[in-house]
Amino acid sequence: MSEALNPTGSPVTPFSTPAITTPLFDTLMTGGLSIAFMGSILVYVLFMGGRAGFVDADWLTLAILINGTHFMASYRLLYTSKARVVNHRWSAVYVPAGLVTLLTFAAIDFHREVILDYLLLGGSIYLAWHYTGQTWGMVSVFTRLAKVDLTRFERHSIRVGIQSLLVMHVLFALSGRLPPSQIIAPQTYMRGFEIVFWSVCGIIALSFLAGAYAFFAIRTRHETMPWRAVIAWFSLFLWYPFWYFIPGGFLWVQLSHALQYLGFPLRVDLNGYTQKARRTRSQKRIHVLSVYALLATCGILFLYGPELATRAFGVGWYSETHLRMLFTGWVHCIGIHHYFIDGALWKLRDPGVQSALFSHLTPTAR
Repeated sequence: MSEALNPTGSPVTPFSTPAITTPLFDTLMTGGLSIAFMGSILVYVLFMGGRAGFVDADWLTLAILINGTHFMASYRLLYTSKARVVNHRWSAVYVPAGLVTLLTFAAIDFHREVILDYLLLGGSIYLAWHYTGQTWGMVSVFTRLAKVDLTRFERHSIRVGIQSLLVMHVLFALSGRLPPSQIIAPQTYMRGFEIVFWSVCGIIALSFLAGAYAFFAIRTRHETMPWRAVIAWFSLFLWYPFWYFIPGGFLWVQLSHALQYLGFPLRVDLNGYTQKARRTRSQKRIHVLSVYALLATCGILFLYGPELATRAFGVGWYSETHLRMLFTGWVHCIGIHHYFIDGALWKLRDPGVQSALFSHLTPTAR
């Protein structure tokens, strides 16, 4: 029998404790919690006639503890390694320099509104690639840990659904934006947009069935199901209906994505820490908690400082419209840079990435 391959094309190695954190926490963080929460809210609203809506400011604590830390985790992953900085100069130097230059032009009021609007639009569209790419990464990791090899058909069947949701995300990002009327009449554009939207909905429904069939085929061939891969894949199909139907629903999509990601850079950090010297279980826990506290603190400083300051001391200087606009642009720049960092660093076909992510696992005898 030929050697089993995971979605990245590299050999599947059996592991004695196949988890990034623990099997339970992997399941909860990478989709289990979001499926339970979003699924319950959608059933309540769509089938029981209930009402639900969320305001970002009401959930600032969760945003700090989950969303802010996941942004800062990417920066720690990149900038604490000289080798990563050297090998990824675009991520480490050129892209942030370009973003800071744009923000500087906006600060001196050189086409400020245009620059900030395009940062918002660019970040929103790039986010589509980021969300769906991360989900495929989850499928790749958890099929590998489950010792599951995917056929070409299964791989494409699962990915087509993820890619169709990427298109839906782009449509969400373009919603409410009209091209110049000299190019196309607004009514014509809106009719075309509606046709494309419902066509994509149909494709998503079909691709969901194709992905479900692929996982059923995996179960038939291997007599096992990579449930964490299924959960990560399935959660993506709940995120977008939740965003569409629930006012303020994107907040929870954002938090779910951040929670899904957070265990991975923390695992890489912990693996690097344990490779330097032999560590006790207590030392490992203290290290992870310390790193997490550092990331949360940095998130407060770089992402939520003005909002927390206005709550503590009043609006004050932050009442200036242009300052709020610039800070919003700053947050968009951090987001875009984060997406770029992750796209560059998380290449599972890279042996260095595999070593950093899986070095805590003990291979079992074949």
